[in-house]
Amino acid sequence: NLSLSDGSCIELNTDTVMRIASKGNERRVFLDKGEAYFDIRHDPAHPFVVVADGHQVRDIGTKFVVRSDPGRLEVRLMQGSAEVESLTGEKQAHTLKPGDVAVAKGGKTTLIRKSSLDMANELGWRRGLLQFHHTSLADAAAEFNRYSREKIVIADPVAARKSINGALPVGDLEEFTRMAKNFFGLHAERRADTIVFSQ
Repeated sequence: NLSLSDGSCIELNTDTVMRIASKGNERRVFLDKGEAYFDIRHDPAHPFVVVADGHQVRDIGTKFVVRSDPGRLEVRLMQGSAEVESLTGEKQAHTLKPGDVAVAKGGKTTLIRKSSLDMANELGWRRGLLQFHHTSLADAAAEFNRYSREKIVIADPVAARKSINGALPVGDLEEFTRMAKNFFGLHAERRADTIVFSQ
């Protein structure tokens, strides 16, 4: 967790790279990769801007999450207001309200609405939990892999598409293995730093 001199707080998720810089009166951070939760003290004289994946997110007194994956940027607004704009493509800026999620990929930004419960669940990593809601087993494994030195591989393509619902502790490979065996009947085989799941 980072506490800034103005009282703002930033929480970094695992495998996240962020740089802090100043540009005139502007407070500016660069999210090179990963995910961060921002609780920003609004100061009109010193705007707060997050730059990630060719876009900038401008705080308008807010709590928000920015996640940058290769070729995809997601901004989730929890409270207040924020503006998302492309630095390279679209000319239109998008102003977010609480519950809005901006997803930018392929040069296009899409706005979707999420319930407050879904938004809270997606912040489970702050409490040490990964929440899954109709998530494919392959996507759940990819999310788990962000938190662990040992990697999960779902070798069976049919099993990889099966859907998972629920919460699992961050980095708890034993719990993931138990779930894969009990609910999907998968066999786990440890190979060096990898656990391979198959039928």
